[in-house]
Amino acid sequence: MNFFKENVEAVIPKVKQWRRHLHQYPEPSFEEFKTTEYIIEQVKDLGELTYERISPTGIVVRLDTGNPGPVIALRADIDALKITENSGVDFSSMNEGVMHACGHDTHTAMLLGALHVLYERRKDLEGSFVFIFQAAEENFPGGAKELVEKGVLEGVDAIIGQHVGPKINVGHIGTRPGYLMANTDQFQVTFIGQGGHASSPQLCVDPIPVAAQVVTALQNIVSRHIPANDNAVLSVTQFNSGTAHNIIPDTAVISGTVRTYSQEKRELVEKEIGKIAGKYAEASGIKIEYKYVYGYDNMYNTPEFTKALMEVTDEIYGPGTAEIMEPGMGGEDFSYYLQKVPGSFYFLGTSNEKLDCSYPTHSSKFRVDEDSFSVGISVMLNAAIRFQQLIKEK
Repeated sequence: MNFFKENVEAVIPKVKQWRRHLHQYPEPSFEEFKTTEYIIEQVKDLGELTYERISPTGIVVRLDTGNPGPVIALRADIDALKITENSGVDFSSMNEGVMHACGHDTHTAMLLGALHVLYERRKDLEGSFVFIFQAAEENFPGGAKELVEKGVLEGVDAIIGQHVGPKINVGHIGTRPGYLMANTDQFQVTFIGQGGHASSPQLCVDPIPVAAQVVTALQNIVSRHIPANDNAVLSVTQFNSGTAHNIIPDTAVISGTVRTYSQEKRELVEKEIGKIAGKYAEASGIKIEYKYVYGYDNMYNTPEFTKALMEVTDEIYGPGTAEIMEPGMGGEDFSYYLQKVPGSFYFLGTSNEKLDCSYPTHSSKFRVDEDSFSVGISVMLNAAIRFQQLIKEK
């Protein structure tokens, strides 16, 4: 049963208005100052709410119903990407070179909608709700870790997060209990040789062929060190060296990303990259500088809460509305919240080919079917109430 159906339908026009404003004025990670002020304006319209800016951008709003009960947090990220928009919507970005190409404008607007609905119904509800409008999900180290370290989850019993899913049809969601997203690490190897004239390579120590051999050798790490039934990805995404056709450079630099689920495999890949690069360099008289940076940790959905969220979705919209996803190799700093409190993260279907809404996130043509908003808000709200029930049963 959808406890908030009429309230959600009533707030949707505002949600679309908020979303379109945010879409027109996107701001990149750690620079979401006007976005934050806009969110505060909408919160102030309600009155009787407390909010705070734990970090320079983003805010946390707290709604106390006045009745005892569990505390549920709901989170949206608010930052945009440095992409020039080519979506063709009539409310395209007014900020050159910046675009909401990952749907964070919709996350923010839907969370504002959820806040308005719960505020209207607060006398009928129990417990408290914490609304986290988080900065900088797109840019490591992200905004979630700082908020967690500063105590945003103190007193919180469970948390819910959602993200647009352009591969999922409108009217559906996708998620899974357990591992949903991966550790997202970065590596860089600098090969230091001795440059010189390209016509006399015998007088140089050329770093380029060594780096090229290492790029090929690194592909064996996953295929030969990770079990076939485990998930891991190693991608070399940059190779930078040289300035002219007739100069052998002093250095060559390769860098890329590593995606794993377990800490054990994470550490194994880190070690193997350094070992392989070091051995090839040693054999060629090359020195290396190696950096491996741990990015966002893997995301683990609490099984019982995720199953409850999926059951609620199917109860409202029909069996099969909540789809089981395969574990993905993308990353999300929502993982830091789930390390502290139980909860669930899911993907909201926004795909509609008839409306040209099927481009992937981070595409300059990315678009969202706004008919998905009512589903997103309803799932968040009804799952929050179900989570409270679960907690009280415990």
